[in-house]
Amino acid sequence: MNYAVSEFKPILESPHRLAEPEEASGKLLSVSCRDGFAVASFSWGAISLPEEMREQLEPLVGKTVCILRLDGYHVRAVD
Repeated sequence: MNYAVSEFKPILESPHRLAEPEEASGKLLSVSCRDGFAVASFSWGAISLPEEMREQLEPLVGKTVCILRLDGYHVRAVD
């Protein structure tokens, strides 16, 4: 017996995409690649970013960071 499987993830499981102008901040717990995006995980949830940002974010894991989307993405460590 075959069942149809949806390729879409429920909204609660999908990482949030930042809108302009929006900021995500908090302690960065991990960074991974999923479905062609970099996924940054925080204690409050996760956001999806362009895949090429993974290399920039990996050294910041464990630190408090702010990621601002305003005419592109701007990342800074707060510590």
